[in-house]
Amino acid sequence: MEKKQLLFAEEEGYVIARVNEILEAFPQFEVTRLDDAEKIRALLDEKSFDVVITGIYLKGASGLEFSFKAREKNKEACVILLAGLDNVDMAAKAVKEGAFDFIIKPPGLERLSSLLKLVTALRP
Repeated sequence: MEKKQLLFAEEEGYVIARVNEILEAFPQFEVTRLDDAEKIRALLDEKSFDVVITGIYLKGASGLEFSFKAREKNKEACVILLAGLDNVDMAAKAVKEGAFDFIIKPPGLERLSSLLKLVTALRP
């Protein structure tokens, strides 16, 4: 079976470590990890992803931009935003604009596993 493509874009070390642990339980995803806005933009221009997990802010970019670019390439792309408590309004706006969901970091990271199970069930 062909693996689904997942892009994980985040800069904060503790978030990266925790999300990487969670992703280990999902062998059906081929994971690309990046923390550089320019590389992420270039990759989203050339490649389609099934799932994008991105911080709402990365140096020089916004998770909203990545959400838009990912869904431009693949209308079915599932975008999950990781937001700090101070960015809840921005994350909620992103969901209204087509993102799948958002998670408040760090306490909400445990929800990521449930969301990924849901995504894989909805889009086998």
